[in-house]
Amino acid sequence: MKKVTVIAINDYVYTLEDKDKNKYDINIEFYDAKVNVGDIIYIDGKVLEETNLYAYGPLLEEANVEDLIKIIKDNKEIYLQRYYG
Repeated sequence: MKKVTVIAINDYVYTLEDKDKNKYDINIEFYDAKVNVGDIIYIDGKVLEETNLYAYGPLLEEANVEDLIKIIKDNKEIYLQRYYG
């Protein structure tokens, strides 16, 4: 999992930045989680490299590690899984 920080949000396009100052524009819809500028996200590196639409929501079932993300906001950890379909 790669650690990135949310540096901008434009509708569902989140601009994320890693420790090396690489920037990623990812189209993500979050269900049951409000993500703000400054929040930290741990996400699979493949997601950062692909052009796709992503949806993440509450854990519903056992999921592969690459389908999970962790959001750190206000010193709380929120775990979400990727939804397909």
